Amino acid sequence: MYLKRHLWVLVVASLWPVGTARGETAPWELVRTGGSGTSFIDVTSDPGHPERIVAASPRAVYVSSDEGRTWQESFRLPAQVAAIEVAVSGAVPATLLLATDQGLYGSFDDGAHWARLLRGAGEGEARSTVVAFHPQRNEMVFLGTQGGLFMSSDGGHQWRTVSLPMTIGSLRYVTFDSRNPDHLYLLTDQEVWFGDWSNGQWQRRFGITGGVSDAEEAGVEESEHLEAGEDDGSLHRLSALAVDPQRPSTLYLATTRGLQVSLDDGATWRRLSSTGLESTALSRLLLQRRSPLAVYAATSRGVARCDVEQEQWEMTTRGLAITAVHDLASSAHYLWAATAQGLYRAVVGPNEFSDSASPTPQELLANFTYEPTIAQVQAAAIRYAEVHPEKIRRWRRQAALKAILPKVDIGMDHDRSRDSRIDEGTFPNYQLLTTQDRDSSLDVSVTWDLGELIWNPDQTSIDVRSKLMVQLRDDLVNEVTRTYFERRRLQVALLTAPPSDQQALLEKELRLQELTALVDGFTGGYFSQQTTITENY
Repeated sequence: MYLKRHLWVLVVASLWPVGTARGETAPWELVRTGGSGTSFIDVTSDPGHPERIVAASPRAVYVSSDEGRTWQESFRLPAQVAAIEVAVSGAVPATLLLATDQGLYGSFDDGAHWARLLRGAGEGEARSTVVAFHPQRNEMVFLGTQGGLFMSSDGGHQWRTVSLPMTIGSLRYVTFDSRNPDHLYLLTDQEVWFGDWSNGQWQRRFGITGGVSDAEEAGVEESEHLEAGEDDGSLHRLSALAVDPQRPSTLYLATTRGLQVSLDDGATWRRLSSTGLESTALSRLLLQRRSPLAVYAATSRGVARCDVEQEQWEMTTRGLAITAVHDLASSAHYLWAATAQGLYRAVVGPNEFSDSASPTPQELLANFTYEPTIAQVQAAAIRYAEVHPEKIRRWRRQAALKAILPKVDIGMDHDRSRDSRIDEGTFPNYQLLTTQDRDSSLDVSVTWDLGELIWNPDQTSIDVRSKLMVQLRDDLVNEVTRTYFERRRLQVALLTAPPSDQQALLEKELRLQELTALVDGFTGGYFSQQTTITENY
């Protein structure tokens, strides 16, 4: 799911470049696009290819396919036409739409060819103010003008008006509710509206009357921090709205008097402290999902970062011209700022900004459902090492059965004798008589020791073996569990925050293979076999 770059940006990882402190951006650098103009009014990244950057000056559109190293002028506006805002779809090829003060221009082939798509017939309809692609429907796009709201469901080819209350004036900003694809937030200079574009049901959520906001009318205390020369009435305007992607009921509203926050879908609002903020005139917001949540704001004096929990602002202007910032965007490796003095970028860590909502822990772990669970791996390791508790129980049963079986003794005797005698008579008549005797016997005895039914001496040996086996099994289970989850943590780290350094990435990949081999060694190859079978299936 993709959102236009300044609606909200969610951080999946929390790594910053080496030498950059937590909450601090690297120095800004001026980017040369090769154009003649120095002022930039808008910048965005291609949601399908974050390395592709599109920037707009009042007179031209520039495209870079390598995060700002090289640039090409994609479109130069006709004379007397000024650019307002540019949007890029996630389709392939990408659609580029340019809102101007004299209608809408667009390209449906990655910026190769441009045409005027919408002129506007009614009062104020020709002057476009905002254009935004739907985050969940690539072909749906909304165009805000001074005369109303238009919608296209075919990527910008055909347009129709969206029914709005008569009291809604010139639109300044459009953003989306992530919980319902039909719900929109609309901003004018003075009001915030929320509703369903499909049925035309709208509700006013915030307003300014005579320079006083709803919160001030209700008696809510708000500290004032106005710029020099700023009037507390006519200059009190709304400029941008950001929806917290993880808590869609939390809204952040950029105004010329600072930052407003609502925790209940806009029902009630509170102004955040402006401590550390050099200018309260905020024009764009960029949410950075870290711990704690941070908000980047484009101001009239540079880029400011707010720690929402501490309500503390810090100006991040190192290397940045102290000038009005018109827009903010993020890409794979950079934070971008379109300013009145040029296009700037600052290095951020890999995946520090992401164009989609941060996955929940359950969604992250769902990436590994094809692998055996820890319980299955532990059981496989116990089987392979032959230390299953059933082995001891089998020994005890066999020892108890031993008393039922009798003790059998078998004996065999074999005797042989020879007798000789002389039968005397008249000489020489006498006889020598010899006799032989052979005796054999077989003895069988069967005995039972019924006392062993109560206690078998072998139980002592089994108890000793059982204790040793329990210790071995516990050691094995602990080692398998530790290795398994160390491997899982490394998988999640590689998925959410892969190192940008190739050597560091190689070391992590090798460590992952090492841990896989260890688990395989504990289970006799079961782990890899089951993983391969499931993946093939």
